Amino acid sequence: MLTLALDTANDRIAVALVGEGKDMMRAETISRGHAERLFPLIDDVLTTAGAEIESVGRIAVNVGPGSFTGIRIAVAAARGLGLALGVPVVGIDALRLIAASLEEPADGPILAAVDARRGEIYAALYGPKGEVLEPPFAADAESVLDRLGARAAVIAGSGAAILAHQAAISGLRVPPVDTMSATNPLALARLGSVAEPNTAVPRPLYLRAPDAKPQPPVPGLLASTPTP
Repeated sequence: MLTLALDTANDRIAVALVGEGKDMMRAETISRGHAERLFPLIDDVLTTAGAEIESVGRIAVNVGPGSFTGIRIAVAAARGLGLALGVPVVGIDALRLIAASLEEPADGPILAAVDARRGEIYAALYGPKGEVLEPPFAADAESVLDRLGARAAVIAGSGAAILAHQAAISGLRVPPVDTMSATNPLALARLGSVAEPNTAVPRPLYLRAPDAKPQPPVPGLLASTPTP
């Protein structure tokens, strides 16, 4: 079975295909225009792998946490393709993907951490075989370490350096750190190929409210004009 993976959760767009000896991936660093580049990148991956879109048997998508808009682009595309092809679509969270993207196998629990800005970290703890030990949550660095630090054999992700610094200034043990500039799109496809469609729902994972807030109405701005 071929599994197609889509990832637009951050300032990168990635597409991967695994299965039937056709492992292939493409990734581009891009600050905007994810929606415009996603389908050309899908076509590129399929053409290079010598595969047709109709041969895809499953679609995997990074559901975040990450960019509010970026996540929605890939999720919408995955759902649309899944509906058109009549194949399952599965969602893989970004923290699980970090744990699966380590180049060297961990000898204990992996603390996956993403810099969430505003003084917070998105964090989760996974076993060496990918089992969930602590599901994703958002908290400040000190709280993350209090909850998970003593159990971590390695800290990985964009929030790893922040947690290591906090551990050092707090006099705590500092595990090995992998700041991981980018996750592995092939790992996303492989996780998706074995995920259970009934539980790995392709729904955006937001661990806090979006940064953008609705603006309060300006008094009188939308007031109706009296009818003469």
